[in-house]
Parts: sequence; C-alpha cells; structure tokens
Amino acid sequence: MHTSPVTVVLDEELRRLQERWLAAEKGKKDAVYLEDFAPRVVALVAGLPLHGAPADFPRPRALISLLGFSWQPVVLLAAWAKPQRLLILATEETAGRMAGGETVTDLIRRLANVPKERIRQHIVGPPEEIEIYRIVKKVIGDLKARYGIEPREVYVDPTGGKKTMSAAAALAAFVAGCTLVYVDYTRYDPSARAPVPGTEYPRLLANPLEVFGDQEMRDISAAFSRGDYSEAARLAERLASRLYEPREAETLKFLAEGYAAWDRFDFQTALNSLEKAYQHAQRFGGRGRWHWLAEAMPQLEKNIKVLKRLVATPTKPSKLPDGLPLILNYLAAAERRLNAGKTSSALLLTYAAVERYACLCLTDMFGLDPDNPDYSLLADTLDEKRFHKVGRMLVGKNYERRNLSRERKLGFSLAVQLVATLAPDKISMEDLGILKGLAANRNKCEYEHGFLPKPPQSDNVGKFLRKAAEIVSRCCGASTLQEELSNMRFVSPHLEE
Repeated sequence: MHTSPVTVVLDEELRRLQERWLAAEKGKKDAVYLEDFAPRVVALVAGLPLHGAPADFPRPRALISLLGFSWQPVVLLAAWAKPQRLLILATEETAGRMAGGETVTDLIRRLANVPKERIRQHIVGPPEEIEIYRIVKKVIGDLKARYGIEPREVYVDPTGGKKTMSAAAALAAFVAGCTLVYVDYTRYDPSARAPVPGTEYPRLLANPLEVFGDQEMRDISAAFSRGDYSEAARLAERLASRLYEPREAETLKFLAEGYAAWDRFDFQTALNSLEKAYQHAQRFGGRGRWHWLAEAMPQLEKNIKVLKRLVATPTKPSKLPDGLPLILNYLAAAERRLNAGKTSSALLLTYAAVERYACLCLTDMFGLDPDNPDYSLLADTLDEKRFHKVGRMLVGKNYERRNLSRERKLGFSLAVQLVATLAPDKISMEDLGILKGLAANRNKCEYEHGFLPKPPQSDNVGKFLRKAAEIVSRCCGASTLQEELSNMRFVSPHLEE
C-alpha cells in the first residue's frame, strides 16, 4: 500500500516565506531560501520520517552525497542523517560552489549542525561515472576497515548529481549493499526549476534486489532442495546484507545454518540456529509476504523438539530406547541424501544405522561394549552352529569361521551376525540377504575399496534403506518410526510465488 509522504507542517511565518520565495525573481530565490527559509526549515526536515521505510528503520552512520549546482539537498539530508562521517562528491564545476559567501561544508556545519571534522569533500574527475563508482566502492570499504561501519549503515544520496553520476553511485550502492536515499518533494516550481521550499522530504529508494530478487531466492531454494545447506546459508547471508528489509533472508540463513549443522550431527549448534530461525520468523514474518512460512512453521517446531531430544541423548547409550533417536537420525539423514541424489552417502548412512542398531541391541541385551566387547558374556547363550550358519548367509562362500576370542571391536558384520543368532526378533535370517547386498554395495562405492568404484543405484539404496527402517521399527513399532522420521524431515522452503 502506497502512503503519502510526510512533509514539514508550515506555520504562518514559513508559509509567508514560501510565498515570498515563489514571488521572488529567479536570481534572488537562492538568497531568500538561504537567509530566511533554511534556518527555520532545516531542523524540521531533520525530524521527518524516511518515506518508504519501516518505522524502526535506522539512520545511517555514514552518508555519501553527490553535490550538483544546488546545495539544498545535501544540507537537508545531512541534517536528517546526522552522520558520523559525511563524504561529498563534487565535480570541478560544483566543488567551489558558494552560497552567501559560504562553502557547502560551512553550510552543512551551520545549518545541519554536523561538525566540520566529520565532513570530507572529494572532487571527481572524468569519466565521472567510472570515477564515482570506483570512489563509492573504495569509501565503503574504508569506512568498514577504519570505523567498523557496515555497508548497510552507509546511505548514498544521488539527488544532486548529474544523471550519469547518480546512476553510477546508485549502482555502486546496490552492489555494495548500501541504502539509497533521495531528497524528494511534493511540489515543483517550473520557473525556478527547483522544488518549492517546505515540500522536501527524505525518501528511501526501492532496492532492485527486493523488486527483482526472484533469482536470488530461486538459488537459495534450489540449494535447500539439493541438501546444500551451507551454500543456502551463504546465499541467504549475502542477500540479507544487501536488502533494506533483510529479515526473511536472515531467517533463511539461520534455517540453513541449522540444517547444515544437523546434517553433520552437530545437534547443539543446529538447535541454536533453528531456534533463532523460529524466533526470527515469529517476530518478523508478519511484516512481509513470506508465503512459505505458514507451511514451514509446524515442521520447524517438530524439528526443534527432535533436536532437544538428540541433544539430551547420551553419546554412548546402553539401552535401545535411549539410543533410538540417534539411530533414527541416521535413517533420516540417509533419506535426505538419497532424495538429493547423493546415493553413496545415503548408502553409508544406511549401513551405519544398521551397525549402530545391532551394536546397541548387543549392549542392551547382553552388556557388550562395542569398543571393548567381553564375549565371555555370551558363553552360555551363543549357539555356535547357528552362529556360523548365519555367518555363511551374511558373508557368502568366502565366510571364514569366526573365533570370538580373537575378535576385537564390534563392526557391522559381526554385530549383525551375533544379533541374528541371539535375537532373531531384532534381526532375522530373512533379513540377511538384503544386508549382505548392503555390505557389498558399500564396499564398492567411491568412499571405500578399489580404484574403479561403482556408486550405488538409487533404487538399490532405497531398497536397503527401507529394510533398515523395517529392522529398526521392531524396537519401536512401524507407526512410531514413521512419525519420528517425519518429524526429522527438513523444511524445504519454496521461495517462488
């Protein structure tokens, strides 16, 4: 919704001076403005809101203004901004501009109340558009390096410049992520070719990245879809630094950072980032058209609850119910990788899920420590004949009879063999054929053995993943497992309207 700009409310004296300016001859208008109107109106303009900006939009720490043949816009915006640093860019023609015997710097100091030591003037040589672009970019970098002033805290004012200079300054501002402002007006005097005094107001110029930011949003959405969360976070952070209203991009950044951390099993960092994303979305989501948010928030709430359980889960659980969230996390991660086309990674995570499940079954039921197992604990329960039969079914013709006294750590093959022997309700003989295929495919992928790897086919990985989920469901129930996996699915925001 477009609103009318707020301008200065003229009292009787200012209205009289405005009429005097309108009636004055063209050559005398500047003197009327300088001597009578400016001392009264500049402070009033300084109190106006920035048209087109949210109410809480901050004022700048630094201002870069282009000086043309009219000094009024530079003074008015300097009074409004009260910057810590002010750079005036002028040409040879405009640099020596005097008004009533005063330089523009003197006028800014007197009328805008900006200390002279904060003001610097730079003369731009030809070709002006190239020089302007170079200078603005350099100054923005210097302000950050010397004073810690971020690009977003720098406002660029192209009001007084020639068209080519203004275009170059605007381009540099947008590329660097600065805010572009302008001294606009509601009434113009054609005879004077100038705004009518008292109708001026500061205006925020629309950022093309907000109007035409669909490509950036598409890139962020695509990064989410392919599971490249670090790239999504980088793109969102870059976009946020260049927008006037960065809240949506900031929320996407927190969301992507959380999922990147979760994807590498850094649960605490993931929880912190997703809570930031949720709080940001709750606080600012109503300000704009975040059309993806309504669908995302319920899932994000579920994600946060899951992460709180994962954070509280012991790193070396001894009971199946305690370790189940970690095992389910492997399955959920495998599902994400498979959906993103990363079949080898999905296969390895599926393999790891089965291995962790089998090891935890042995810890829970028989007290075996996977890192330092005491196989004597199985002496009274292990059926040697069944044990070796299971081994042949799992490994195939190359199976060599295992002597447990010589075995060290529990790995995939031995853990599965022991569970299928001792607890067939947890892993049955009917599962062994697919688990054998899982191990064989894992050994052929590019992360394991051989010089000429064979990345697994998506259909095969899907088959192995479904079997792994079926096996794990035996300790929690199929419906519970599906619900938990659903709660672990990441939000994939569709950012195109």
